[in-house]
Amino acid sequence: LLQYVLYTDPANPLTSALATSATPTFTFNPATMTFGTTYYITAVAGNNLNGNVDPTDPCLDFSNVVVVVWNPEPTVALTATTDFCAGTCTDVDAVFTGTPPFTLDYLTPWGNFTQVFATTTATFQVCAPAGTSGVINVLATSLSDANCSCN
Repeated sequence: LLQYVLYTDPANPLTSALATSATPTFTFNPATMTFGTTYYITAVAGNNLNGNVDPTDPCLDFSNVVVVVWNPEPTVALTATTDFCAGTCTDVDAVFTGTPPFTLDYLTPWGNFTQVFATTTATFQVCAPAGTSGVINVLATSLSDANCSCN
């Protein structure tokens, strides 16, 4: 039998197994796993024991180990510290989750912009052209961090 095992202890793959699969594909399970933690995947070959590899098989064999770390998708929350006024600039506070640096693409009524931030909190200015009136929306359209990108 050939099985793939996702586990936590590289010295004890079978006793620290979180999941087994017929394929080398595993998905993050928040009930048993933590973002940012190192996990290991290996293929295990041995005799079949009730649908699993028999850990007492004298010919039990393991493949090379693949190291994996799941990271959360980055997020951003934007808040303006004051109202927008035509012809002036307003501070927008950004609070990020994830791993810096962050690349934020955002949309305003007068264009698309991209900025890079080195920390999880930042303030940047959005400038409303003269003659601007009405509600001003600043919409995050894309965000990436050191590990992930999402739209």
